[in-house]
Amino acid sequence: MEIDAKEILYSTLTKMNKSKLESTIVSNPSQIPLIIKEIFNGCVQSLGSRTDYDKVKVHGDLAEALMHYLLTVTMIPSERKVKYDSDIEIDLVIPTLKQLKTDPKRALVISFVKSLDRNYISTHIERLVRAQPSKNNIWLVFGHYPDITEAFEGFNVFVHDDSAKKPFKPLSSIIDEIKIFLEINKIKSFKIFRT
Repeated sequence: MEIDAKEILYSTLTKMNKSKLESTIVSNPSQIPLIIKEIFNGCVQSLGSRTDYDKVKVHGDLAEALMHYLLTVTMIPSERKVKYDSDIEIDLVIPTLKQLKTDPKRALVISFVKSLDRNYISTHIERLVRAQPSKNNIWLVFGHYPDITEAFEGFNVFVHDDSAKKPFKPLSSIIDEIKIFLEINKIKSFKIFRT
């Protein structure tokens, strides 16, 4: 049976009082890392003791659904599921694909990796580097811990907080990291945080 990550996310948000969470995100942005961690853990817990699914894929889908939700609530400029040239699909670009094409140093490429197959990851990263030559501006998000650290040198890699040990960063820090990136690059469309 296929697991619908978006359904799990919104069910979890409802249980956690979605309106209150959104109000806290807007009024107290310093709480965002804690909120991200609580929401993601709530989603994972809602899966219970089920074992009939690919943990890497489902946790990756949950991380992606959560990220899309947070980008909407925080009003961070982004474009989702875009094509760079004809053969490179990018999960998320901040702020825009146009920015990535004209000035890649001022654009982030975020990819939600849902497989731990080394060949897949290697091919995927090669494509992303063609679109974004600055490895530091390619952020890979895993919902589940990848036990292959050597493949990610030079990239920012975010994982579930419970698995976050160096060189990986906790998923809960991703919005704060985006905020820093936008401030450094003087991208002023970030509306919740003053830049």
